Amino acid sequence: MTQKNLLSIAGENIDRRSLDRKAADCIRDAIISGQLSLGSRLTEIGLAAQVGLSRSTVRAALQRLSGEGLVVQHAYTGWEVFSLSSDDARELYTLRSCLEGLAARLAAENIDSDGKKALTAALKTLKLATQRNDWRAIAEADLAVHKTIVSIANHRRLLQQYALIIDTVLLYILSTNRMVGSAASIYPEHKALVDAIIGGDAALSEQLASEHVTVHGQRLTESLRDTGH
Repeated sequence: MTQKNLLSIAGENIDRRSLDRKAADCIRDAIISGQLSLGSRLTEIGLAAQVGLSRSTVRAALQRLSGEGLVVQHAYTGWEVFSLSSDDARELYTLRSCLEGLAARLAAENIDSDGKKALTAALKTLKLATQRNDWRAIAEADLAVHKTIVSIANHRRLLQQYALIIDTVLLYILSTNRMVGSAASIYPEHKALVDAIIGGDAALSEQLASEHVTVHGQRLTESLRDTGH
């Protein structure tokens, strides 16, 4: 992983951001893209050289990412990239199930014409990603559907709570989607949920959202447990 690779990930407008945010964006995207593998060790000196910023700036960036749950600091041994364990997966899917079930119910109750357009557009993007078999694009489009639902719910505190786990959720989705085997099966599940929300069926929307997260979460939890994680 080169300095050029990390910096190119952050985008054209990176110079307008604070330096620690710049470093955090670079490292975050390297984790999500798989350039920094889950569970890998990180050093402030090594990352500083790779992103072309000072060690203190990288340290501030790592503290930011720690708050997002993407990196973990261990006493005396330094930093490492977050790694899903069976307990982590169980906690995350049970939390997601509650948050997204509530969001889906509220979205079905509150959706308007703009919300329908936004949700339909997000679902279309997911369909196109599955047709390309691009797992990174699929995960991002998958998450975008769920984020749109949370936004349409029109519940400020729910949105704030969801934002706290959003980056970890993306890694979770990447892991669970790859376990599905066929990208084509991902779209129908989301379409059923979107149809229920657009149709205003609050009870069905809550049920489908909760079940969707629970089924995939349990599958991931069992897989991690079987491999000793």
